[in-house]
Amino acid sequence: MKKLLASGAAALLVAGGLVATAAPASAHTPSVKATCTGLEVNLSAYAPQGNKVVVTVDGEVVKDETFGRSYTTRYAFPDTTVGHTWELVVKASDGNRYNFSDDGSTDACATAPKPTPKPEPKPDREVGLYLYEKTDPTKPAAWENSGPQELVTHRPGTEWYTELPSVLPQEVCGEGWAVQQDRVRQDGSFVWPGTITPPTSALGGVLVDSKHQDLTDLAEVPACDGDDEETGEPRSVTPVVPVATEVCTVQGRTVDVPESTDEISYERSGDSVVARAATGTVLAAVEGYVLSEDRASATFAVDLDPADCALTPGDIGAVCEADTPYLGYEVFLPEGYQADGDRPLSITFLHPGEGEDYTVDGLPLEGELLWPGASADEPRAWPGWELQADGTYTETDGNFAWTRAGVEVLFEVNPGYSTTVRYPEATSSCADPKILAATGPLDGPATPVSAETPSGPSLAATGATAGAVGFLALLLVGGGAGIVWARRRANA
Repeated sequence: MKKLLASGAAALLVAGGLVATAAPASAHTPSVKATCTGLEVNLSAYAPQGNKVVVTVDGEVVKDETFGRSYTTRYAFPDTTVGHTWELVVKASDGNRYNFSDDGSTDACATAPKPTPKPEPKPDREVGLYLYEKTDPTKPAAWENSGPQELVTHRPGTEWYTELPSVLPQEVCGEGWAVQQDRVRQDGSFVWPGTITPPTSALGGVLVDSKHQDLTDLAEVPACDGDDEETGEPRSVTPVVPVATEVCTVQGRTVDVPESTDEISYERSGDSVVARAATGTVLAAVEGYVLSEDRASATFAVDLDPADCALTPGDIGAVCEADTPYLGYEVFLPEGYQADGDRPLSITFLHPGEGEDYTVDGLPLEGELLWPGASADEPRAWPGWELQADGTYTETDGNFAWTRAGVEVLFEVNPGYSTTVRYPEATSSCADPKILAATGPLDGPATPVSAETPSGPSLAATGATAGAVGFLALLLVGGGAGIVWARRRANA
């Protein structure tokens, strides 16, 4: 690998550098909708972390946040009686090519009310939902009839919850359960307490309004053991939702099958988990499960697509040895990934148009690959050049000439990685000495003049030369990099 590093550095010294970008793991999908009342921003299919979004309205930044794979936000214009200008800027963490920006303007709402004096600003509202067991199941839900309350969820706005947004805890059954909904002022500093124990309230002066309801108003509550003996109806039990765990394996993701109990048994069946109720019980409806007609079993389909794995790049660069161009490379498998054999790698030079790609299979994870169209043996050859009958070379659009202007190279095992490698123009330090004696320093691609004195376009000269000083200056002034690092590419 040291040879590769030295060769890659020398290639940049002579030839002008290496340009690289990484391919995304998935399609980035930005969307912004503007109306007379505000903005709605939806960003999906981005890298797992490190992305940034900035929303500006009338020249003022109203949102400046980082996000992971997806992001959704809404911004309401404080005054809909006038038009507004807006701008959205998204900076993707996996490369500038996936950055996004958009801007525009909106008109005043057609039905906007006449301007009125602006009221004093009020804090935003939030509604929290607490679950509790009544101290007396025969009495109505009320603060005076409440045991310890556990926070279920909360959300911004003023709308009360009309259904329970989550699965009931396993211990909840029968008629003795209730909920309290609390509407509070939220100034950004209020934190919902996880537990409230009456008669002491933990909401202090932020409480605006509240209401109590029996839990049956928001969800179907299963009967407790023995509750249905008189009616003869089977007791309802709630299956546990399986969890898919992302791992970087050829087989894809694994599934954590819930542990069987006396009431429900679970088993894996292909890409699904099947829950079966014990005799005398039936399964409750749970999102994700498909119930059988008799509710004795339910099937949960699991997404087992492979995790988003990617090769980790090491040193990748164009090198020149004996006036012959090579691609030097080094890649590493993701942690935990087991490849088949010690030569699992394929390298593909991707044609930028509709032409055919160039692929070499069965390669080790580290090494050098002869550049497409090049030959280290006689007769010598270089991409974009053609040997004539009289022994001279002429430029051509064939012989992989398309690899000379910056070509994307894909490295694949099962996870993949791609980078753009630029084939630099040849210079005198990488040309045949006999040609130098006849022509002097070369300007542009070296053109062999006969088969007896072969030379040709190459990447860069290997070994140390006086040009190292020039390379260092170029590196400091232009910000050049010897080896290009890139992001992951989507799985093959």
